[in-house]
Amino acid sequence: MKQEKQVRKPLRQRVADRKRGIKEATPMTARKKRMLKHLRFFLTVSQYLGLLLLLLSLGTIVTNNYQVQNWDMIVIYSAMFIIGRGGLTLMKSIQSFK
Repeated sequence: MKQEKQVRKPLRQRVADRKRGIKEATPMTARKKRMLKHLRFFLTVSQYLGLLLLLLSLGTIVTNNYQVQNWDMIVIYSAMFIIGRGGLTLMKSIQSFK
């Protein structure tokens, strides 16, 4: 049988750990895990969708003799890719510095 709660350290041990600079890691709540999972999925989809749409728009540019018809869509697709890639990189760097 698993215990629901972990046994707490004695007060002297907790005070000594705090003086040494050791922090107790608090477990992540289920709600926060779920939100991070959804955010990671959204950023991944945004990154790959932006990259795919940029590739498709590049194909239309090439077929139109390298004449760009719609700069706004290219900027939007690029922003989707950069937001997705930057968000994932930021999430990984935050987790590594904890």
